[in-house]
Amino acid sequence: MRKLWWIYALCWTAVALCLNASQAVAHPHVQVQASANLLFSETGQVTGIQHHWQFDEAYSAFAVQGLDANGDGKFSREELADLAKENTESLSEFDYFTKLKVDGKKLDFGNPVDYWLDYNKGTLTLHFTLPLKAPARLARTSGIELYDPTYFVAFTFHEGDQAFSMTSAPSGCVASITRPKTDIQTSQTLNESFFNSLSAKGDFGAQYANRVLVVCP
Repeated sequence: MRKLWWIYALCWTAVALCLNASQAVAHPHVQVQASANLLFSETGQVTGIQHHWQFDEAYSAFAVQGLDANGDGKFSREELADLAKENTESLSEFDYFTKLKVDGKKLDFGNPVDYWLDYNKGTLTLHFTLPLKAPARLARTSGIELYDPTYFVAFTFHEGDQAFSMTSAPSGCVASITRPKTDIQTSQTLNESFFNSLSAKGDFGAQYANRVLVVCP
């Protein structure tokens, strides 16, 4: 996925520099509206997270170029299958931008499954399930974080009930969402030194993290 995002970023940057390099303001190159579903087993253990990531219109238009195989002006799940595979498998390099912690301990995910893309009303949405390597019983308080440490991709949970849900959660479990309050844009100029500074900081994007606190009896 990052391979495609970097190509997109380079194209966007080239346009911005041609327009006015001195006025180009740095901001994430891909915007994602996200929702997540925490999955539980029948015995009340967490088994994984189901993600749904809706990309911004500009990136969506870039990503689907040349994929309308039958020329009908639509993009079927079959036409998007290779892109879904490439996008999802490449996420392992970035730990899927997802952290699930129980008692402060980060749990390990296995390979994503049930992944697919759909294209609707100009936006591309990636769906995939991220299973835990081993089911885990939640502590009284557990947490989920979704963000890109380099702030290349800006994640924001959807508003309303579709932002987060739990399937087969033990009775009494409740969740609360905290969205980033920091303004998405920065005052730094879009140039190579800016991106180098993000890499040096390592976890720059943590200040833009979306967090879910899950409390169970």
